[in-house]
Amino acid sequence: MRTITAALYRLVGIAALLLLIVAALFAVRLVLSIGDSGPSTTPGGVIPSAAPGAPLLVAPSPATVAAQTITIRGSLPDDLLGLSDATLLIKVETEDGSVITGAEVELPKTPAFEISGIPLASGENIISAVVVVAGTEKTPSNAVTVTRDTTAPEVLITSPTPSQLVSGADVTVRGEAEVDANIQVRNETSGITSNGKANSNGQYSINISLRNGINVLSVTATDAVGNSSRASVEITTNASVGRVTVVVNPGTIFLNKSPKSFRITATATDSTGAPVVGANVCMMITAPGLSPISLPCSLSDSNGRAIGEYTFPENYATEGRGLILATYTLTQGDPLEATTPFTVKKKP
Repeated sequence: MRTITAALYRLVGIAALLLLIVAALFAVRLVLSIGDSGPSTTPGGVIPSAAPGAPLLVAPSPATVAAQTITIRGSLPDDLLGLSDATLLIKVETEDGSVITGAEVELPKTPAFEISGIPLASGENIISAVVVVAGTEKTPSNAVTVTRDTTAPEVLITSPTPSQLVSGADVTVRGEAEVDANIQVRNETSGITSNGKANSNGQYSINISLRNGINVLSVTATDAVGNSSRASVEITTNASVGRVTVVVNPGTIFLNKSPKSFRITATATDSTGAPVVGANVCMMITAPGLSPISLPCSLSDSNGRAIGEYTFPENYATEGRGLILATYTLTQGDPLEATTPFTVKKKP
């Protein structure tokens, strides 16, 4: 009997000890959860928890942008949440040493925060956050650096050269630009584009197809943050063909003005430079947001000229770039063609 009683006492003691251990583990877990709430999530992603005493800012990615503003993400520690008469102040120190207010908002109710529209100056911007209570700043956050790059990459065309006469159905455009810049070559005469990239020495070499006659080739270089610049060159593919020039006036259609119209003037000369008289001239307009528009054809006059006019519908409201194609159909030989671009904008 004594043996059974002793065994029961031992079992009760062990059970009590286990209960104490479990209770201690729960207590430790509770304390840790109070001191560290774990990572938080915003629409921009997971944000690490802030240590007590100051906000935590997450370094933006990418750290170099072309935009005028940026969104800043961060978190607040538990000891700063719930303060009354408190705001969160975002400071921006610009490259010249001046400090501006990027934003000042009511203190967030949750640890994670995301504030958009923080203004950036050109160059380096050092951004920090601080909680302000009753007009007094508390300990500032870590600083993050964002660089606003507004410098367009240089682009040069070294080959072909202006007015160069080339043979064949295509040409290789070569030149120099910013290292690793994205390069687009566009034949403005045909609307064809070809893409490539500048190498580690800033050189590019891109092939593009040509039409007989005049070809205007434009090269656009775009850097990693979206800044771009452009260069162009005009070449001729065959000396035995004639030449067509197309002028559109105005070259830009503003959607806030009425009527939305322009006048197209095409002029053609043959291989000797004489006007192309009596040719059937047709014009086609390719405008953003619309199906191709064919104007009534007409005969070129004694100066080799043909004129077309077009007015867009009053409800036309699509911005972008358009193209006008003029085609001279000759009594003998291949047709002569040329294009010219135009732009559609909301307002000046």
